[in-house]
Amino acid sequence: MSIFFIQLSTELLGTAILVLLGNGVVANTLLKKTKGNNQGFLAITAGWGFATFLGVLVASLLNGAAQLNPAVTIAVIIQQTWFIEHGWFLLPAILIGQILGAIIAQLIVDTIYWKHIKDTVTDNPDFVLAIHSTIPTYQNKFLNFFTEMIGAALLVLVILVLSEQDSKTIHNLAPLFVGFTVFAIGLGIGGPTGYAINPVRDLIPRIIYTFLPLKEKNKAQWNYSWIPVLAPITGGIIVSLIFWAL
Repeated sequence: MSIFFIQLSTELLGTAILVLLGNGVVANTLLKKTKGNNQGFLAITAGWGFATFLGVLVASLLNGAAQLNPAVTIAVIIQQTWFIEHGWFLLPAILIGQILGAIIAQLIVDTIYWKHIKDTVTDNPDFVLAIHSTIPTYQNKFLNFFTEMIGAALLVLVILVLSEQDSKTIHNLAPLFVGFTVFAIGLGIGGPTGYAINPVRDLIPRIIYTFLPLKEKNKAQWNYSWIPVLAPITGGIIVSLIFWAL
């Protein structure tokens, strides 16, 4: 099996687990008549933390890059070490895997919760968008961008610090630490924007939402969509450049 296919498939699988369980917990919490309805924001943050942990764990155990996030991938590009060791030709495999994983996972979420989506969309159309993409509490471009940038910067910082450790124990526990980091980001600063901190996990489901056959749904808020794409990438670049310089 070629290393290109391994990286594509592991990135696809890891990202699919991330989006499936992450947006799945949002759906289980927000949509009507689910067993988990009204669990609250704590359940959502915990769900995203566990989703990240499991996605990174599975991808890494299968010898994948386990980046699952274009902001992380760009930060790794700046560091260069991983791609010099494994080959720059793997970059398309990683990015394509992330995109395909998000597509597959969101389609599964929408299929599982389709009845609940139809029950919810009339009274709470924002909830249906929320199980696909983030929505800020207040529309303030500067604050929204800053929040997403800081969240992603924290995530990338932890990942880069973990990657520099020589301890085998720390490397083995790295997926758990990354999951804890996402959980902590959500609890600490996730309220204002819904903490996308990952361009693929927000953009791809937003595109799928746009094509959902629901007359009652709201617009996909494309005027906001650039923030959860560019802000995490910006945060990752800043931290990676500082880390590289030091």
